[in-house]
Amino acid sequence: MRPFFTFFGGKWRLAPKYPAPTHATIVEPFAGSAGYSVRYNAPEVILLDADPIIIGVWRYLISASADEIRSLPDVAHDRTVDDYDLCQGARDFVGFWMNKAMTAPCNRPSKWLRSGIRPDSSWGQATRDRIASQLPQIRHWQALNLPWWEAPDIEATWYIDPPYKVRGSRYRFGSDRIDYAKLGAWCREREGRVIVCENEGADWLPFQPFADAKTARANRSAEVVWYGGSTNDGTLPFTLGDTKP
Repeated sequence: MRPFFTFFGGKWRLAPKYPAPTHATIVEPFAGSAGYSVRYNAPEVILLDADPIIIGVWRYLISASADEIRSLPDVAHDRTVDDYDLCQGARDFVGFWMNKAMTAPCNRPSKWLRSGIRPDSSWGQATRDRIASQLPQIRHWQALNLPWWEAPDIEATWYIDPPYKVRGSRYRFGSDRIDYAKLGAWCREREGRVIVCENEGADWLPFQPFADAKTARANRSAEVVWYGGSTNDGTLPFTLGDTKP
């Protein structure tokens, strides 16, 4: 699948470089736009986020009909999303499409959107048709408005992409709200395959260099990664600290 919306720090482009899921369940405790789950899907996907806006958008998408998505409006350049009669989930969903890689929905079309650059990948009928066609693939997903420490204690593929300790202050529930020592210990306790994302310089887990990634805003990000956990038979699916499965 392609992204349902863009989000600051989203991993859809980078997801194929991470190990593929090894379990029937994917858990993303910092869901955002769920780039890993969108790329790989699984028989069960559990998204958590402390931000109710994010979870509201995912709940809307999980339950929306294809016709509803296709009938969402183009937002005229001199109008706002609030000018249209939409439920909150739809309003926030459309709002994320008003600009690229934001941490919260926008109310007005951005300069980028108004410019008409890459119309097939910006908000418009082609995008709505694509998203509508993908809806059946996420009907089984769950979206929970819970913080990471309240995630279900299950064996799964854990894709853990928190606000980065140094560069994660822009989020509504950002790095200033996270005790990274506790998060690191919690990551080590997960059962299954564990993939933890961070940025160069992070030290709350023994991260290793991973990739020089291009972000949705065409910037560069020096990504690092930590792997942990075990497979169903109790063996490690990769060497801890290595960057390959």
